[in-house]
Amino acid sequence: MDNQTDCEIIVWSQQAFTIIKPIFYISIIAVFTHLFFWIQFLLYPSVRQRSMQWLYAYLITDLLLLARFFLSYIYRYSSFCIPHHPRIIICYCEAIFDNYLNLLQSYILLALNICRYLQIVHNRNVYSLNTRLILSAHLFIYVLPLLGHVMLIRRGWSHLQNPPGDACDLLPTSLLVRLVFLLFSYLIPVLLTLIFLLRSLNYIRNTDGIQSREIVDARLRHHRQLVIQSCVFYSLWLILWSPHLLLFPFYYKSSRVGIVAQIMNYMSIAVDPVVIAALDVRFLNAWKSSGDHVDRHVRRKRSVRVPVIRLSGPSDEMVESNSNAI
Repeated sequence: MDNQTDCEIIVWSQQAFTIIKPIFYISIIAVFTHLFFWIQFLLYPSVRQRSMQWLYAYLITDLLLLARFFLSYIYRYSSFCIPHHPRIIICYCEAIFDNYLNLLQSYILLALNICRYLQIVHNRNVYSLNTRLILSAHLFIYVLPLLGHVMLIRRGWSHLQNPPGDACDLLPTSLLVRLVFLLFSYLIPVLLTLIFLLRSLNYIRNTDGIQSREIVDARLRHHRQLVIQSCVFYSLWLILWSPHLLLFPFYYKSSRVGIVAQIMNYMSIAVDPVVIAALDVRFLNAWKSSGDHVDRHVRRKRSVRVPVIRLSGPSDEMVESNSNAI
């Protein structure tokens, strides 16, 4: 039979299965943290606002990364017999979407900080006044990186790695392509994100020309709060997320270095819903409200006492006579 039509059973090798286990357990934890987040989203209208759409987009990419991992895991764990052409398509999708979704996250956070800067400095609601521009930004961010990956493959600038019993991966074919990819996937979005963040913080801190002491105190409190929130979120983001994109152009994902970077990346996915509270106080209030509700429910249950029913009178006599009869 022709090799192009033969089906092949794709399974994890023993070594790859052992390596992938930590990521599997971290992904299970991530499912629960994200589930709790989206429950808050459904329960509290205060977090369902246009100004938080970039945060939703960021967390949706987390969910898509989790879905990609579980589909890849099941695909190899279930021992399906896959024909050649569908197998190659699945392999390309597996390789592309991991890099593509991580790349999206860097530009989504850049868009978030640009919008925040415009709101703080120019005091305008960009989400209401520039709806078409925001929609165009969404479309641009989602489509252009995908087209870039397709172009890399079509031009032969990246090579598909398909080792037996392991995950598929795309590696750039030359040092120049690797450096250009690193520039557009990491350096440009991360540096611009930090620049807009620092400009926003500097504007809030600057109180020159403001006469009212109350306004000065309010801005300084806002500045202090924003500094703490941003330092917590972006420190964890850079520490856990950065290695994946920094190493991707140079190392195969299932190498020892690549596995460590992947584990850190999925740890970032697991803690993202928790750390989001450090970026927007409305989420923090929603989580506190849920905690207070659970605490009140537990206390109410503990305070309810079950009444004790005691038998007396004729019932006691009946029990005594029955025992004598026995």
